[in-house]
Amino acid sequence: MQQSGSSIASLALAILLAAGPGPLMAQTAGVAPVEVSIAAQPLGQALNELARQADLQLLFPPALVAGKTAPAVAGKLTPREAVDQLLAGSGLVATQEGPAIVIRAAATDDSGAMLAPVTVTASVERNATTEGSGRYGSNVGTTALPFNATLRDTPQSISIISSQLIEDRKIDRLFDVIEQATGLSLNRYESNRGSLFARGFNITNYLIDGAPTGIDEQWSAGEVFSNTAIYDRVEILRGSDGLMTGVGNPSAVINMVRKRADSRVFKGSVSAEVGSWSQRGVTADVSTPLTGSGSTRVRFVADYDEGKSYIDRLKNREQIFYATVEQDIGDRSLLAAGISHQDNHTDSPTWGGIPGWLATNANDAVQSNWRRSMTTAPEWSYWDADYTNWFVRGEHDFGNGWRVKAGYTRGDRNSEAKIANFYQYGSLHPVLGTSFIHMELFPGFTYSMPMSGYAGLYYVDNTKEDVNVQVEGEFQLFGRDHQVAFGYDHSDERLTTVGNPGNTSTLVFPAPNLYTWDGSGYEPVWTYPVGSGGTYIDQKVTQKAWFLAGRFSLAEPLKLILGTRVIDYGVVDYKNRYNDFKAENEVIPYAGLVFDLTRNLSAYASYTTIFEPQSKRDASNKQLAPVEGNTREVGLKGAFFDNRLNASLSVFKMQQENVAKVNGYISGITPPQTAYAEVDGVVSEGFEVEIAGEIRPGWNASIGYAKFRAKDAGGTDVNSLIPRQQFNAFTSYRLPGAWNGLTVGGGVRWQSRTYADALFLTGKKLEQKAYSVVDLMARYEIDKQWSLQLNVNNVLDEKYFSPPESGLEIFWQEPRNASLRLKYQF
Repeated sequence: MQQSGSSIASLALAILLAAGPGPLMAQTAGVAPVEVSIAAQPLGQALNELARQADLQLLFPPALVAGKTAPAVAGKLTPREAVDQLLAGSGLVATQEGPAIVIRAAATDDSGAMLAPVTVTASVERNATTEGSGRYGSNVGTTALPFNATLRDTPQSISIISSQLIEDRKIDRLFDVIEQATGLSLNRYESNRGSLFARGFNITNYLIDGAPTGIDEQWSAGEVFSNTAIYDRVEILRGSDGLMTGVGNPSAVINMVRKRADSRVFKGSVSAEVGSWSQRGVTADVSTPLTGSGSTRVRFVADYDEGKSYIDRLKNREQIFYATVEQDIGDRSLLAAGISHQDNHTDSPTWGGIPGWLATNANDAVQSNWRRSMTTAPEWSYWDADYTNWFVRGEHDFGNGWRVKAGYTRGDRNSEAKIANFYQYGSLHPVLGTSFIHMELFPGFTYSMPMSGYAGLYYVDNTKEDVNVQVEGEFQLFGRDHQVAFGYDHSDERLTTVGNPGNTSTLVFPAPNLYTWDGSGYEPVWTYPVGSGGTYIDQKVTQKAWFLAGRFSLAEPLKLILGTRVIDYGVVDYKNRYNDFKAENEVIPYAGLVFDLTRNLSAYASYTTIFEPQSKRDASNKQLAPVEGNTREVGLKGAFFDNRLNASLSVFKMQQENVAKVNGYISGITPPQTAYAEVDGVVSEGFEVEIAGEIRPGWNASIGYAKFRAKDAGGTDVNSLIPRQQFNAFTSYRLPGAWNGLTVGGGVRWQSRTYADALFLTGKKLEQKAYSVVDLMARYEIDKQWSLQLNVNNVLDEKYFSPPESGLEIFWQEPRNASLRLKYQF
């Protein structure tokens, strides 16, 4: 297996370029002719494509190939023949410089310009890197299967939000990723938290570099979903995935893949931006080798953002730092380690939304009348959170088609919140501006009862450790090539939450008038001394799993994927041992077929079971039983234009038992927490269509449409706050000719109606009708190093909200806003 990385140190490059031209030689892996197929396109992109197809390391300064085009090249060629044909007429030559092939001007060039990285190796993770590809999506994923598999070879639905799409769409937060992903929806019900859904159900599986990361939505402050500055891409696997991620979650798996220390030259970027509501931020991303050969490499990423909001009194400050190192050990081994740390601070965070109903006898909905800046948060409230994640991993290639890799990851999350909402339950009085609930005691007589709000000091401590080992390899049987992988995962997670409620009883603490309140005062008397409180949750979750999977070539166009995962899952509730839960030797089988219809098109089918332990609790505060069921999926996948454009169509059906459904509140808990009941016979079925990639040189697109329905055995809608239909599209185009430095783009996000039944208000539904949001962008490359990018979101200023599970509140989403980013690359 070749070494990772694509370039050498800047000083080393200057020495190499000064050394004079030499003969072009292919690397060991590329001496023999290889089949290549490269379309006519900009020279830089053509060289990148050749590196991928021929498994080469190619190095070149960006300025050197700018504005140059390459002809189409196809056939079985040696690396020298392929490179020579691409460079024909360009005035450039290629020479072998140590472990890499360097492209430079025919005449001596002593400018010392930076090299553009092209990272190409046989490793799954390295092939999947999207940074520098210049296109949306990718044709390789690492989340669904343990094999080196393209998206066409994977019999499940996968979306990849690439580095280029993250930049163009200005996806700064993981929440923003969901808005661009096919079939996924975000229910953001307050400033710091939200629920993510796919195929009708809540997403609970989150990974960082393939390792599970702990998150309990109720006790999260959004820290795990924060900045995307440290990620190369986000992979989203829709449907059940019990084979690779621990449990068979029926919705989706979100895998956030970090940037790697894969550059053998000093390079990086620095950017600064300003935006609406006094938003401002700076980002730095630097990579460098520590040795002349580039065998030891490091990368540092830092980002700082702060600003106000469209919501009154709401302010945010966030900083994140990431450092990673990679060390080549010989030609076949790699050791990597890293750490990331982020701090989030929010002043006057919202705890829920603003009241969605007026306290009249009719309980009128007033959501269309509220201004989007209105808030229920007092000025003394805050929400602080920090998250530290560190890892170490190693991999070794035995050189005979077999590889082994192992890793350890630890995540520590802490938060402290001083929050309040004095209007959280009931309806708002049209004159007094406080919460009331109407009760019809007998016909003709309705009693209006004032409702108290809630305030609390909350402390969360969450630690999760994960160890995994995997062996994968190739073998021959009956004259055909096959692959197999097996491994072991072990994770331990400890979650402790402590609460200190404030006394907000209406008898001693009348709520302020929301119509006139400026957020000052009204801090209650706390039940415990500040810094202490009563324990709400103290539990440990342990999961152990063995997995085995194989991909078998039954015929030239037909492959069978079989696998199974055997899980031991246990919960120890230190506060109430009555809630302890244990499941042993739970078997999650997986089966899939992929049939190549043509060179570009494949059909697939897959089946897997569902086994998902839940953190939700019933009215007696007991954890719900695991969700069980199965998922069936069939579809078509295509890869076009030399694998630069991917398309897919999937049809799915899921059947489940023990699905959580809102059922009032947990008894004896202050403030009230939502309770759930187990619902059987739930069926979700639908289809998804997606196109992502480069349609032609300089023109990228990401387009998706999804439709589903989910009902219980009685025919009642399940999770009606999830849109049943969604369409999203974003495209960008780099202008040709004299305007080649300008890239323009835009997109639209549309979803169907959503609603939630209002608690306490019989027959009332809080509804958001179908809406669409339009976004635009433009980027101008001032020169080879400087660029300026403008993004305008919600251009038409659509006014819309997300209904919460309670159906009582409204949280308006962002109105029209803009940002301007200046970036310098070196």
